[in-house]
Amino acid sequence: MHSDNESDLEHHELVRKIIDEMDPDSKKALNSWYWYDWANQAFALTVITVVVPALLSNMFELATGGGTEYGSIKITGDTFYAVVLASSSIFVAIISPFLGAIADRMPIKKKILWIYTLVGVAFTALMGVAPHIEGDSSYKFLAVCLVIGNIGFAGGNVIYYAFMPYLADRRVMDHVSSWGFAYGYAGGSLLLVVHLVVGITGFFGMTSAWSPWILTFVFVTSSLWWLGFGLPLFRNTPEPQIPKPTQYHSMSEAALDGIREVRKTFGEIRKFKVLAIFLASYLLFYDGINTINSMSTAFGDSVLRLNPTMNFVLLLTVEITAIPMTVVGGKLAGRFGTKRVLGYALGVYSVVALLAVGFAPLELADDHERYDFQYDYNEETEEYDLTTLYDKGVKGWVSKTGGGDEAFRVAFFPYMFDSMSEGERWSDDDSVKESISIGEATSLTEAMGGMTDHRFSFSFKGGGLGGMSSVGQEHPTIIEGGLADWWPNLVRDKVWQPLNFGVNLQWIMLGMMVGVVMGTAGAQSRSMFSMLIPASRTTEFFGFFGFIGKAAAVFGPIIYAIFAATMGSRMAIVGVVAVILLGWSLFFMVDLEEGIEVARQADLEAGHVL
Repeated sequence: MHSDNESDLEHHELVRKIIDEMDPDSKKALNSWYWYDWANQAFALTVITVVVPALLSNMFELATGGGTEYGSIKITGDTFYAVVLASSSIFVAIISPFLGAIADRMPIKKKILWIYTLVGVAFTALMGVAPHIEGDSSYKFLAVCLVIGNIGFAGGNVIYYAFMPYLADRRVMDHVSSWGFAYGYAGGSLLLVVHLVVGITGFFGMTSAWSPWILTFVFVTSSLWWLGFGLPLFRNTPEPQIPKPTQYHSMSEAALDGIREVRKTFGEIRKFKVLAIFLASYLLFYDGINTINSMSTAFGDSVLRLNPTMNFVLLLTVEITAIPMTVVGGKLAGRFGTKRVLGYALGVYSVVALLAVGFAPLELADDHERYDFQYDYNEETEEYDLTTLYDKGVKGWVSKTGGGDEAFRVAFFPYMFDSMSEGERWSDDDSVKESISIGEATSLTEAMGGMTDHRFSFSFKGGGLGGMSSVGQEHPTIIEGGLADWWPNLVRDKVWQPLNFGVNLQWIMLGMMVGVVMGTAGAQSRSMFSMLIPASRTTEFFGFFGFIGKAAAVFGPIIYAIFAATMGSRMAIVGVVAVILLGWSLFFMVDLEEGIEVARQADLEAGHVL
């Protein structure tokens, strides 16, 4: 034990010494690189992880009435989001290796990153228009902006990662990578707190909570945060030096050279056997990790019907937990080894995925406040007043024309609306009955008992009808018909229900577990990859790293969408677990020491000294 402590102390002293001895310009360049992680986490956390998944899922389900069926396939909100997310990564997956090969021959990394950044910033701001568009066009416009905005974010990250090996000694890559991730989580968390406060308070009472203008504020401030805090990198971090830059006479010539280099790298990858094994493992386990992180909010909205605020709280919990744990993960990697720490992190992710399959809302029973449509007896008016779950209103829950809600509209709208307009979109002319008489309430309860082929729930409290309730067969608390549904029912009956552990607490537990290992998994993957590649070809190989990551970002959501559409969303999570476990098993075949030595020899042969 004594020798381990000595080794740990020596490592930290070495890291501190190397960092302290860096010249001021180098420290400034490194810190500015950190700040870009702080900047673009506004998109990674608030936009693509918290707001857009739930918003796009909700818009789609509201427009379609809970989803669209094509034969035996049903596209729900989370499935639709998965397809959109996958399509946004295809461009980056294709273009990253070629841009990486070109950037290794020309000093254009900062120019490429600047273009990606401006694209991402612009389309993040444009997302703020979507909440003000009515009808089907709203989710379609948001989907297009998401695709292009994510190209800016994901494509930029490929180039951004390629700066890392040039910023400090290779012996401190664990430290640099971990602190970069920690900056990102801190920046994303701070902005998320601002958005959470403004969203809940409605600009401190100036407008309603989570109104279209609040969402516009969220998107615009996210874009400004990304741009503003990203500028130090472009000012202070120098373009990495290229020993023998190539001059091209045209973009087509550069592109052809990039294609030739990619083909050459594919041919030479056999020389880097350990790196190839790691990349195959990374493709699989990152596929699972990326899918869990990307789909969690849409899953929570579409499958669990969580309070939108809880999605903010979940991701805020994840980020706050990840800030110190990412730094701790870097220190643990220095002491116990990058490979061991990353392996444990992947194990935790597998447990998290299994728990996600078992998440289930508790049965509603007499919990009046958890029903979608709550009717409370008013003794003064002798009528039943309507309140809706999360104060979304009838128009916020039910589709006006979507096929999925047609039976519900026929059975219940006569008791819920005074008048209906002819248009396909909700308007002010569609007048909701905020109160109904005892006679209407009696007729409504009779209709509730006769028609349950829908996705909503009703409850009456007080008066002669108090205790009357109805739950539709497609409500989130009704878990049946799927291959994996035995597991959430078992866990709910044996664990969640006895402990009175509601889905919100289940959700927070997921956030805590993910937060413990999320930063470590990302940082140590990036760090381990930087150790296995020749320093003379960093951008080219990081282009492949980006390609693998974006390939996972494409295939992961597609796998989720296929499983969700054919076998249900919980089976989609089961598929994710299988992918993580496969990548995890392959990961233990990586011989890190051998891979580092092969990369060093390649640098010596190329005459490159870092």
